[in-house]
Amino acid sequence: MSDSGDSSRRTQGLLGGRSEEVVRRVFEAAIRELARSGYAGFRMEEVASRAAVNKTTIYRRWPSRLALVKAVMERMRTPLRESPLPDTGQLESDLLEAFTRRFTFARKVEGRAWARLLDERGSPEVESMIGDAVQERSDEWKAMITRAIERGELPVGTDSRLLLDFIRALADDSARRSLQLDTARLTLAVKTVIAGARTGVLVRK
Repeated sequence: MSDSGDSSRRTQGLLGGRSEEVVRRVFEAAIRELARSGYAGFRMEEVASRAAVNKTTIYRRWPSRLALVKAVMERMRTPLRESPLPDTGQLESDLLEAFTRRFTFARKVEGRAWARLLDERGSPEVESMIGDAVQERSDEWKAMITRAIERGELPVGTDSRLLLDFIRALADDSARRSLQLDTARLTLAVKTVIAGARTGVLVRK
């Protein structure tokens, strides 16, 4: 095998590694910019500055703000797809784990970026990027309640959205004030709402 062939492969490897590093830095910078400014205020110049690359480097790979944010959203969806919501066989433990994960994610920069995009769903561009992801996760939450109904833990016809909204409201109030997950309060919220739902008060009429 020729020395020139070995040299060419080594060069390609170095370039490939460099390219991957640039992509990583740009994605990290873009997520931080989304968390700070949302989509409407998203600035490619700020991403380039944070990533320590030229704007032309970014535009060469992602020709627009929409293209870059779409790529970032796809990268963020990967871990969500790889870690579906829990299915422990019992609604209370499912909900406790799922809401704990939700709180943990919300405190990360990715969670803050996601929250900013959710606030901007009125924008057709934003909806085109996150609509499928929102529906996908919403279906997972709904499936958790459906499984509980099938196991006989809840009455048939229980409104899954209302049940989850009640728990979310009770748990989020304390988290917003303390910026920490109050496990005792979350547990109480889950137990209370499940107990109420078992009486049939959340059954759709």
